[in-house]
Amino acid sequence: MIINHIIGQSRIGFNRDLKKNLENCFEFNQYFDKNKNYLNELKKKILYNNWSLKINNNIDYINIGDFSFYDHILDNIFNINCIPKRFKIKDNENFLKNYFTLAKGDSNNQPLEMKKWFNTNYHYLVPEYDLNTKFLLNISILKNDICFAKIFKKKIKFIIIGPLTFLKLGKIKDNNLKNRLLLLPELLLTYFSLINELGDNIDLIQIDEPILILNLSEVWLKCFKNVYNILCSYFTNIIITTYFEQINEKYLKYIENIKFFSIHLDLINYKKINNFIKNENIKYKYISLGIIDGKNVWRNNLEKSFYFIKNIKKNFMISTSCSLIHVPVDLNSEKFKNKKFKNIKNWISFGNQKLEEIKNLSEIYEFSLNYNNKKYINKNFIKNIFFVMNKKKSKLIFIKKIQNKMKKININDFKYRINYNLRRDIQKKYFKLNLLTTTTIGSFPQTSKIRKIRIDYKNKIISKFDYENLLKKEIYFIIKKQLDYNLDIIVHGEPERNDMVEYFAESIEGFLITNNGWVQSYGSRYVKPPIIYGDMYIKNYLTLNWIKYSQNLTKKPLKGMLTGPVTMIKWSFRRIDQPNYITSLQIALVLKKEIKKLEKIGIKIIQIDEPAIREFLPIKNNKYKYYFNWAIKTFILILNGLKNNTQIHTHVCYSEFNNIINFINDLNVDVISIETSRSNMSITKTLYNYENDIGLGIYDIHTKRKMEINHAIYLIKIIINNIDIKKIWINPDCGLKTRKWFEIDKSLKNIVYCSKIFKNSKLLT
Repeated sequence: MIINHIIGQSRIGFNRDLKKNLENCFEFNQYFDKNKNYLNELKKKILYNNWSLKINNNIDYINIGDFSFYDHILDNIFNINCIPKRFKIKDNENFLKNYFTLAKGDSNNQPLEMKKWFNTNYHYLVPEYDLNTKFLLNISILKNDICFAKIFKKKIKFIIIGPLTFLKLGKIKDNNLKNRLLLLPELLLTYFSLINELGDNIDLIQIDEPILILNLSEVWLKCFKNVYNILCSYFTNIIITTYFEQINEKYLKYIENIKFFSIHLDLINYKKINNFIKNENIKYKYISLGIIDGKNVWRNNLEKSFYFIKNIKKNFMISTSCSLIHVPVDLNSEKFKNKKFKNIKNWISFGNQKLEEIKNLSEIYEFSLNYNNKKYINKNFIKNIFFVMNKKKSKLIFIKKIQNKMKKININDFKYRINYNLRRDIQKKYFKLNLLTTTTIGSFPQTSKIRKIRIDYKNKIISKFDYENLLKKEIYFIIKKQLDYNLDIIVHGEPERNDMVEYFAESIEGFLITNNGWVQSYGSRYVKPPIIYGDMYIKNYLTLNWIKYSQNLTKKPLKGMLTGPVTMIKWSFRRIDQPNYITSLQIALVLKKEIKKLEKIGIKIIQIDEPAIREFLPIKNNKYKYYFNWAIKTFILILNGLKNNTQIHTHVCYSEFNNIINFINDLNVDVISIETSRSNMSITKTLYNYENDIGLGIYDIHTKRKMEINHAIYLIKIIINNIDIKKIWINPDCGLKTRKWFEIDKSLKNIVYCSKIFKNSKLLT
């Protein structure tokens, strides 16, 4: 009999229920206890629905440990009581208040840093370690969840981030701690106690160790072997999971003899799976096959999957490639009226549908085992074959005129502009810019009033004329605010944009916009990635009318705002029928047309946001060169032919540049803006040799903490001590759309004030 399971399931609820309740907790502290009770009831409801779905689709295990109010790494911090001492938390009774303090910060402390979860658009909160870090069990919540799960009388799988991954992804905050592996013995004891405490109540223990896909030193690999030899000698039901890439084959000698119950492999990204399966030294009872894509939304080719697993000689389990937190919840919530989009819907599979795919694949395989030569008609299997064939033959995907345009691209389209030092001199004179120029990243608060205007227009409650006039009033208000702050470079604030990718995707052919395809980015921040289904082109300009209107409202330079190709692809569900670089070049041609028009009407500062350029980076560093080759060429294609006094900015966020700074330099943009506030300016040392101008994000917009003058002065001093002041711009670390006006008013005024006083030579000493 085949065994199946799910690596993890979405926790946001069917209707983004979790988001609404979380934000009530954040907003209304006086009602925290009441909202806390709502949250706990909602958690039970989401767990009940998730478990019911598994049972209805004949999934063998229900999961404990994949639900989180905010972040699964933050949950682990609390499960093993690894709370940084700077938060001074002693009261375990106020769990949720303490929990949200680490995520959001308080009046005395910045929140934990955020970082991208491998190559996804999910952000996790970074654990902090020092020489005095201690680990203690705190698993009362897990025990409550297990008691609730027992009602269903199904096998229970407990999920936890592995000790090696937990250590590796954390950050040392103490110069006295020279190696985080010094903390491993105590951490292992804590994990041992945790599993032992829960052991009698759970049937399978899923320990996630995705760091096995990274390039690890021999020391880490030996530690991995020792840790799991110990754990597996006591617990015989451990499944170790990896995802997003394949395990380096050189690691096999460290992991092949460990007595795991099973090891999970992400088959979507595994190119040499047969080498692993045929390895006679591997003694695991099962190999878990992540054959259903947990990161993308395309239907699984069940016929192809069936013939693949049919030929496997070892015992195996069927699963998703990774957790389903990376895909929307339910395709049935999408009602596409457009006939074209109805056809595309048949090619798509969201989280709930992926459970159905596992069910169908399991049923077909089991029938083939039990009834060798008999014919078995499974309606869903037949439908799947039809839809897969329909997609391959569809005329919606490949557009001849776009393919012809692509063929005309040649080497002359990838020429750099003149040397940046020459451009800098031209631009400084043209814009009359002084030291420490101030600006923002682009967006301003998306108020309930702005959202209502957009919704009313979408629902045809107001006319296009009324919609545009109402938004022009908002733009006027936003620009007036910036003039009051005395910012050097103005933006129009983007009130017409719902999301930095979706807004452009709505106007570009080849994108499908969903109504309810929400995915968690971090905490209560959810995004709705578009789906790239075919060749890309555009009939009209994207931003022209709003920018023309905005420029007429001020004599200060106005910055045009576009989203770059890499980010559009990364923050969408991308095509799997052509290489990413082809899709990227198609988007580049769209943006090239737009940017040339902006330049023609007098917009001389243009920001092409690429916050995803670091997160799109391949996990294996031997693939960096290939990736940056097409990513950089795409960018150069957009800029090719621009005048030297047109200043190009780009923005990247929550990125570590230590090992890629040379590639970033090759983008050859005039100004790059980078998040630095949460990392306490540590990135400035890396940027010392960066040649072009740099905008340092000193105001952390992901919390309610205001930018105080003393703190701004402290941060700017660090910057000036590490980077040539002639290169420095000062700005928030990201867009301001998630903040309230009363939060940013004081912060932006203080940023401008501090940048101005730093021009006094006394403060520069």
